[in-house]
Amino acid sequence: MSEWYCQIVGDVVGPISFDELRQKAAAGEIDRDTPVREGSGGQWVAASQAEGLFDSPGSGVQVDTADELPSATDPAPDTGAFGNKDSAMRRSPLSMRPCSDCGKMVSRQAHACPFCGRMFHESSLVVRYKGEHPVPVLIFFSVLAVLFVLISPIAVYALAEAVATRVMPNPEAATSLAVVVAACYVVSMIVSAILGGAVGKPRMAYVTGLFLGLFFGPLGVFTAFAMDKRPQCCHCSSRLDGLARECPYCHARLLWKVESTWY
Repeated sequence: MSEWYCQIVGDVVGPISFDELRQKAAAGEIDRDTPVREGSGGQWVAASQAEGLFDSPGSGVQVDTADELPSATDPAPDTGAFGNKDSAMRRSPLSMRPCSDCGKMVSRQAHACPFCGRMFHESSLVVRYKGEHPVPVLIFFSVLAVLFVLISPIAVYALAEAVATRVMPNPEAATSLAVVVAACYVVSMIVSAILGGAVGKPRMAYVTGLFLGLFFGPLGVFTAFAMDKRPQCCHCSSRLDGLARECPYCHARLLWKVESTWY
């Protein structure tokens, strides 16, 4: 007697005999779209393709040949291939996802891939995210940035005025030129800081990009492209876009605890 397996709510049930499988079909535990296979190494197919499973007298399910083979001129039913709305929902591509190991489509409710055995929704411990920078580092660079914004324009103005006074005989013209140079420097400093923050934000390095653009100008903006402070999945070490509740690569469930640190 052959052994049969079926998937019920994402779990693989078996081995069972064909008679037991037919009893489950009669009891409504499986429907025509439920994946079943014969033997441990067989291919998963829809239960409707298992000969004698639904058209047997004991199953209590009558099959209408005309419904299984609709005419090409008949309109497509709105309630699914077999007149069942739930069946249509289960067959929707949105309820499926590719397995990260074998690449085959598996139900989003499955706990394991029925093809390769990959486990989904692995429980994880609480993952602590300490933020982009420790608190002392953030305070230090914040104070340094304030001093830099206040002092550097004055230094640029003094340097530009000293150079312009030697080149230009008119002191008023030299002062005006120094003011223009200092204003251009302030504008470039602000623009570089904004661009650096914009570059670092998708990589969860907004503050780092902001400081790099502020301190180093255009060179700091380019350096911000190399910054990536996104957290990593504790199972597959893949970079995550934000504090995701589920890793998009290994489907592990993640619980985050954001905390400020002094180290």
